[in-house]
Amino acid sequence: MSVNQEAVNNSYQLDNSIEELKALIAEENLMILVVEDDPMSRIFMEKILRRLNVDADFAKDGLEALRMYMKEEYDLIFLDIQMPVMNGYETAELIRQQEKMTSIHVPIVAVTAYALEEDREKCIKVGMDEYLPKPVSMENLIKVMSKFCCEDAGGKQ
Repeated sequence: MSVNQEAVNNSYQLDNSIEELKALIAEENLMILVVEDDPMSRIFMEKILRRLNVDADFAKDGLEALRMYMKEEYDLIFLDIQMPVMNGYETAELIRQQEKMTSIHVPIVAVTAYALEEDREKCIKVGMDEYLPKPVSMENLIKVMSKFCCEDAGGKQ
């Protein structure tokens, strides 16, 4: 088999697994909170989540996100770091404080332009579960969602 044919076969297998994950995500009836102040990033996330048949609420800053978190049960939170009013670090810390009273853990995924290892470590230190550097691909979103929300994909941590 030629190297090019092998690359095509490997690509097909990856596409198949992504397609399987997309199907699993669609079956979960997820409710996701996206916290993002940039309108273009919100539109991008909204389009991807709509394609995956995932319901989502959108907050433009950490304070609005906290209000929404207190009223609704979410399966996953995608949280930008650099936002007005309240940044992602502060938001994550306050959500984790609330969780101590309820014993319900909601995975928080940092979605940020900060791409250094120390940025990732800071996100984890304040209680976030995962870190995605921008620009975010649909494939990476699918992998993270399946990791935290789909038992059949080895998720629901």
